[in-house]
Amino acid sequence: METLTPPYLLLAAPVLSDPNFEKTVVLMGHHSEEGAVGWIVNRLVDGGAIALLPEEVSRTIHPDTPLRIGGPVATPGLIVVHRETFDGIESIDMAPGLVVSATPAVLPRVFAAVPDGGPVGGLLVFGYSGWGPGQLEHEMEEGSWLVLPYDPAFAFPADVAGLWERALAELGVKPECVATPPGGVN
Repeated sequence: METLTPPYLLLAAPVLSDPNFEKTVVLMGHHSEEGAVGWIVNRLVDGGAIALLPEEVSRTIHPDTPLRIGGPVATPGLIVVHRETFDGIESIDMAPGLVVSATPAVLPRVFAAVPDGGPVGGLLVFGYSGWGPGQLEHEMEEGSWLVLPYDPAFAFPADVAGLWERALAELGVKPECVATPPGGVN
């Protein structure tokens, strides 16, 4: 199987029953022979970022900024996945138009309020989804994952309700029409 070039989106196949990934949409930022890394975009922490950030940090971002559970692999702190590099902000270019920062200075640049009242686009995540060499390719061959080309509307969604279903519909897949094999796919 050919290695995919990020960014792209992974959609949990309707038959995937692993509780870490069931009905998830994963923004993929790295995929090579050494492994793959991405962030679940449709799992939110109740109360959003404001509920968990220290007050001096939470004052610098829009109060409705969601905090996402990026995956089952813990990180030592929060990660910001965004679309552009900012001068003076330490970051890593993961893929074309996909940048990752772990410094608090990026928070007001990405999550400040915009004129319509919502936060600027980006993902504030805790944790990530990671696969070792060949692991993701194997899971894809088993039918656990579907691939959707990169689309900012799915990668940086303003609303995650029904995102997985909308992404599957974009591929022409109806979850109710997919048979689950005995024992499910993990």
